[in-house]
Amino acid sequence: MRQITQGVLLLLLPASLLAQAEKTTSEKLEERYFGTLDGWVARGGAVGEVQSTVVETCGKLVMLTASGAEKVTLATTRREDFDFRVDVCTKITVNRVHPQPEFEKKETAVIICDQSKVALFKKLCTWAKLR
Repeated sequence: MRQITQGVLLLLLPASLLAQAEKTTSEKLEERYFGTLDGWVARGGAVGEVQSTVVETCGKLVMLTASGAEKVTLATTRREDFDFRVDVCTKITVNRVHPQPEFEKKETAVIICDQSKVALFKKLCTWAKLR
């Protein structure tokens, strides 16, 4: 009986490792959106593409990384919070190619990257090498 149990455990082990290795749909989408922003940066950050590429992608990232309850309120009663998050994402992205005056002040990065409770801001700061 003990050998059967050990055999079953050995069979299940690779499956559990594979399950952990697979990324969730949200993780794949997040990578895709960051890849879109990386592509814009790599192409030189054309100002004419800011709205269609950066702002739209940042809007998708904001909604993707928001909690279920936040998604509802950001789309309805807290629209200004949604706009703010998109603006921060856009500024951080644009700053990678075209330095933004806000980021010349270390206090700005501290507030956005270290003191904010918005998880997306921390990811953006790491991605943009502000942290």
